[in-house]
Amino acid sequence: MRSNTSALTSPIVQNLKRLAVLRLIVCCGIALALALIGLEQTPPMQKFMLWGILTTLTLLSLLNLWRAKHNQAAPYELFAYLLADTVLIAGLIYVSGGANNPFITYLLVPIVISAATLSWAMTWILCMLSMALYGFLLFFYFPLPALDHHLAHAGLSFHIIGMWFTFILSALLIAYFVVEMAFDLREKEKQTAHYREQVLQNEHLMLLASQAASTAHELGSPLTTIKMLSHELQQLKNLDNDSREDLQLIHQQIELCQQKLKRLSQPSQLDVSDNQSLHAFLHNTTQQWLLLQPNAKFIWADDFKTINHSPQVQYPLVLMQAIINLLDNANHASDQPIELSLKWNAQFWQMDIQDYGEGIADDFSLPNQPVESSNGLGIGLLLSHSSILRIGGSVTLGNYKQGCLTTIKVPFHVE
Repeated sequence: MRSNTSALTSPIVQNLKRLAVLRLIVCCGIALALALIGLEQTPPMQKFMLWGILTTLTLLSLLNLWRAKHNQAAPYELFAYLLADTVLIAGLIYVSGGANNPFITYLLVPIVISAATLSWAMTWILCMLSMALYGFLLFFYFPLPALDHHLAHAGLSFHIIGMWFTFILSALLIAYFVVEMAFDLREKEKQTAHYREQVLQNEHLMLLASQAASTAHELGSPLTTIKMLSHELQQLKNLDNDSREDLQLIHQQIELCQQKLKRLSQPSQLDVSDNQSLHAFLHNTTQQWLLLQPNAKFIWADDFKTINHSPQVQYPLVLMQAIINLLDNANHASDQPIELSLKWNAQFWQMDIQDYGEGIADDFSLPNQPVESSNGLGIGLLLSHSSILRIGGSVTLGNYKQGCLTTIKVPFHVE
């Protein structure tokens, strides 16, 4: 199974690493062949050039791997390495038979890599260079008599063995380099599709924001009227205690609605909450939720009240509203008090919301646009998911304990 590490590095770094691996395979194959055939009949200078070029190619591969490991790559670095490969391979062929060496077709490999990863101009430069070097090697080269001598005893020719070796290298090139690049292309297509979904989701959120701003403006007057009427009704002397408590609750709900509308009109109040402990932040969130849903019931499964030393946090206020929306969904779906639990590590904290309703469908997925739903998984879930995702967190839903388990993960440090 592939990891997501490659997605964090640039394509240039990934291609440098693949080029280095391919080059090391070539160097190992050539070095093994030279060791098997022996170079006793080869002049010392020719042997020095052969091993010198192989050593240079090996050091170049190690340099590529080192830079890829440290995620370092200049824009034109891959092109420079392909140029160096072309020249060094041509030099290797120059001291091992020239154009008579069937391994000369390896000069096509840098061109193929360039065509798949670099611009057309760079590819044409490599193409012209390779053609010029091939023409040069037709007339100028050092023969390699040791290879012909050994193969003649086996009833084979240098050309046939070279064709077989070149086929192996070509197969390795296709199986490793080209397949890896095809995988990268598929990953980019997936990322593009994901970005399209995000754009679509942002468009719906902008539409909802415009409608919310318009609705907030329109609700100001009716709320003021209702608040005045509730206050006047509270002054009546013939009201019983239950009625007075109901009117007091209505008055509190109106106050809460007006505070939220006031925040919408003052964006500076929507930025971040006060610096407080995680325990205090979640306690304030649940208390705000109870103001909106006085009949809601919940329990902390892990003795939340006994937690005294939770980390300090400071988040945008939209996170509090996002959690309230998810609590609403769970409360509406559950016929029993919902269970809440909290845990954290050095990087993030996690809050689980367990309801005891009908659960969710097996093919349920978080919406990227408003949906019509009778169980509350509509606009509220869309807004909650988007808000938590924007600060680097995540929301997941799954069936558990004859109900739905909603898991909220939020990092401690929000960039």
